[in-house]
Amino acid sequence: MALTTQDIHAAADRLQEQGIKPTLAEVRKALGGGSFTTISDAMQSWKREQQEEQELQQVDLPSGITERLHTLGADMWQTAIDMANDRLSKEREALEVVKVKAQAETDEAQEAVKTLEGEQADLLQQLDEVATTAETATKAAQQATADHDATKQTLSDTKHQLELERTKAETAQSQLVETRSALDKQSVELTSSLGEVATLKATADSDKAEIARLKAELKATKSELKTVTAERNEIQTATAEIKGELKAVTFERDKLSGLYEQLTQIQAKLEAEHSILNKQYGELSSRHLSEQEQVTVLQNKLKKAQDNLILIQNKDNALDVD
Repeated sequence: MALTTQDIHAAADRLQEQGIKPTLAEVRKALGGGSFTTISDAMQSWKREQQEEQELQQVDLPSGITERLHTLGADMWQTAIDMANDRLSKEREALEVVKVKAQAETDEAQEAVKTLEGEQADLLQQLDEVATTAETATKAAQQATADHDATKQTLSDTKHQLELERTKAETAQSQLVETRSALDKQSVELTSSLGEVATLKATADSDKAEIARLKAELKATKSELKTVTAERNEIQTATAEIKGELKAVTFERDKLSGLYEQLTQIQAKLEAEHSILNKQYGELSSRHLSEQEQVTVLQNKLKKAQDNLILIQNKDNALDVD
């Protein structure tokens, strides 16, 4: 869309209201682009309008002069002279302002030139990019042509494969009919199997009840077994105690048996000695020994042996009683 003078003036007015100096670059930035030549021409007319408005504001007569014209005609000339002097001073100031504005416009022009140079560099870079893109597009077109040829070949192969798949589909259709027939047969068998399953389920329920009963009996049996085990442990403890006592009794019996054997040996020895003494006594008696002391000694030995024999017999009798 082409820019109009009114658009450029409006953009400059907005910048001035915002406190921004409306240079060519700022106005172009506010408009979002545009030709510097068009913007420069419009800005010159805008600046002339701004200058005329300032001059008109400077020409406005003060209210004091109007009042004096009605009251004091003599003072009007002096006031006119003062106004002329003021006007001359303002014209000088305006000339200085024009110089400043001219310098500002020169600066703006230089800024615009820099901007154009930057845009020219950007355009050259874009041109290089476009050339590169065109080369890439050419290669892509060549690749697309090759891909198109390959696609045509693939399409031909696909058509052939489609014919093969159609043949397979017809074969599969006939197999499907056979499969449906087999499924109908299996459906009948399945119905029969479901009846058998129901029977088996009833049997399973009965078995579950029997298992529950057996579990209850097993629980009671475990309780009885626990009681029997406790009693068995008590019996084992008592048996161990009895075995200990029996072992002690056996030890005492073995000890007494050894003592009995010793006594038996002593008794046999004493009997042998008694026999010898009797024999000696007989010999002494037959010889009629005259020595009374020997007789007395022998009698004492005999008596002692008899006492020992009686003592041994008493111990033996006591052991038999035990």
